[in-house]
Amino acid sequence: MEIRKLELNDLESYRSIRLELLKKYPTNFGSSSEEESAFDEKMWVNRLSKDTITPIGAFIEGEIVGIVLTVQNPRKKMKHIAHINSMYVKDEYMGKGIGDALIKYAVSLMKEKEVEIIYLSVVSDNTSAINLYQKNGFSGYGIEPKTIKHEGKYHDLLLMSLELVDEE
Repeated sequence: MEIRKLELNDLESYRSIRLELLKKYPTNFGSSSEEESAFDEKMWVNRLSKDTITPIGAFIEGEIVGIVLTVQNPRKKMKHIAHINSMYVKDEYMGKGIGDALIKYAVSLMKEKEVEIIYLSVVSDNTSAINLYQKNGFSGYGIEPKTIKHEGKYHDLLLMSLELVDEE
């Protein structure tokens, strides 16, 4: 398995897995496959080349099997904060440590960028993802009720954080 930052030459692989996760798990993500299928090339390129976004991929034998994005706040007084978004591992590769490797890689990159706090949100009934995040030191600090509405049903988000440095 190879874990690395995604580059522009990974664009088609990234687009494919991103649209797959939105189709397979529409209640787990705020965006929809219909919305993102309509994105132009510039939008996809922006996701892979923007300074504050770090897209990360997990590859097995050259095939992308998982992704995660880190988004660092660009504001001077808030650069110590980042968010983890779009965590996904293909079904057939779940339970093989890929999600764990992606999170560990993302956290290590954020430490290098002097990020002090990482936030994420996860649908509150996604116990496998919650367990993965807790295993990696994240803890819940709140619930954002009725955040995602899909096919008439609401889904709450569990808000989680990881502090990378002790308060001074």
